[in-house]
Amino acid sequence: MRTNAERVILAIVLATGLISGRAAAEPAANQPAAAEPAAAPSPEAAAQPTPRVAAAPAATRAPAAAPRWREGFQFVPSIGVHSIQGDGGEGTGPGLRVGLMGGQRVIELLSLNVSLVYDRANIDTPQASGNAFDIGFSPLFHFPLEKLEIVAGPVAGIFLNQLTFGTSSDAWSYGWTAGANAGAMFQVGSRVHLGGILNFSLHNAFKSCTTTNGLDICVTENIPSGKVLGVSFAAML
Repeated sequence: MRTNAERVILAIVLATGLISGRAAAEPAANQPAAAEPAAAPSPEAAAQPTPRVAAAPAATRAPAAAPRWREGFQFVPSIGVHSIQGDGGEGTGPGLRVGLMGGQRVIELLSLNVSLVYDRANIDTPQASGNAFDIGFSPLFHFPLEKLEIVAGPVAGIFLNQLTFGTSSDAWSYGWTAGANAGAMFQVGSRVHLGGILNFSLHNAFKSCTTTNGLDICVTENIPSGKVLGVSFAAML
């Protein structure tokens, strides 16, 4: 039979083993469970393309408006009719006029030009004809609007007139001229304007001569002034 001492020792060993087993089991239970591996994507999901986001439409710029004027050389041809006004126009009718103006558009509101004008006189007398030439300085002031450009300016220069009355008599005169131009030009392209020009010129002769049967008669004083009104179709290029 076991003694009391043996029983005490056995009881201590059993108690120690029980306590050690519980202490070893508790840390294992307190550890978090290992995370399960992520599931692999299915073949259908992997094969599906990434949806594309539609690009925002690019902002469109409105076309730039054509410039209303351009700096540089300016060319203004014209054709129309002229009429001699006052007493000097007796026995004459409207005649052909051809003009040409060219110069430099220095700023939007101003161009500096030289003008040439040819007038073919329409004389009622049979076998009579007449020609007039004007050359002058003709600056123009420009007033551009959206589709219309108003032009106006003075004219200063010289003139030469020549008249023929059959084969027996002719006359000529020359002097200085002063006048004005005014017109309206409509824009029909980026560099083209079409419209009309009104011109009035005052001819003041320095000398006037008439030749009849070989005899020349010239005067330099009290020569009547000539007044000429012209209307022309013109293009501004």
